[in-house]
Amino acid sequence: MNPDPTINVDSFISVVLFLLVVSVWCIGVFLWLGRYLFKLEGVRRRLGLTSEASKDSETLRLWRDLQIEQTPRETTEKETFTLAERVNHWISDAGWKVPFRAVVFGVLGAAVFAFIIIYNLLGGVWLGACGVLATIYIFLQYTQNRILKRANLFERQLVDSLGIAGRALRAGHPLIGAFQLIAEEISDPVGVIFRQIVQEQAFGSDLKGSLKKAAKETRNTEFKLFSTAVTVQVQSGGNLADLMDSLSSVIRSRIWLNKRIRVLTAQTQFSKIVLISMPIFLFFLLNAMNREYMEPLYTTRTGNFLLVLMFVMIMLGSWMMNKLAKIKY
Repeated sequence: MNPDPTINVDSFISVVLFLLVVSVWCIGVFLWLGRYLFKLEGVRRRLGLTSEASKDSETLRLWRDLQIEQTPRETTEKETFTLAERVNHWISDAGWKVPFRAVVFGVLGAAVFAFIIIYNLLGGVWLGACGVLATIYIFLQYTQNRILKRANLFERQLVDSLGIAGRALRAGHPLIGAFQLIAEEISDPVGVIFRQIVQEQAFGSDLKGSLKKAAKETRNTEFKLFSTAVTVQVQSGGNLADLMDSLSSVIRSRIWLNKRIRVLTAQTQFSKIVLISMPIFLFFLLNAMNREYMEPLYTTRTGNFLLVLMFVMIMLGSWMMNKLAKIKY
């Protein structure tokens, strides 16, 4: 029995139409990306973040003036961390009060639970694997938001700490006394760092080493600036109170710049939320309205492949838009 030629023609037309739609979509994405990068370059130029404009930037000039002169060994030395150390740093930046193993086992337990639920409801191994990846992705996004909020809190507390230190130094307190006052008045996370520095000084540690160690542990740009400036000022001499005021002004300028950048990239973040939410919302809506219409997605291999492809494309789009919303300076 010969196959029906109309079926082959219909299949060929469907494939051609699908490829045509994908091609148009890719062209639209590339055009949008080019337009976005052009606008981004204009924003960076207006903010003074380009290489030409940065030469006259007050904040970056102060940064260069306060940079400590390192030895060639310290300049060329690169820090290398193992995977466990990087995860520990990541957990510490997020403010988790649990050890590394507890976080890993908790995420794995939630992923296994998601796999079991999706496998029992939809009956597909690949769909269960997507549930595992979705659980890990949600945890990563949640942790990243915690890191961002904690970094913003750290910057605000550091500005307040510099104000306290400046007033304490003008009142006649020594530098360690000013750090002790910060540790008493400021809560976690900044207060804990200064408390650790004071305790190390009580045991006879070098102030330069304590500040360098604290800057390495926090991995915060503003605190590295503070550590570098205080180290230079202690070695060369000068008015520490005026230094605290200058650092406070520089960090306030950086915080203002960060807030302005977040406002300029808010449209991208909102677009990401809308574009990710729409297919998920429509998926559950169609399941609620017409279950039989969506049944081939769960019972056929092609349907399972399309669901996995949908999940991968959503994750890829979210990752891409997160990258586009970041401005490095």
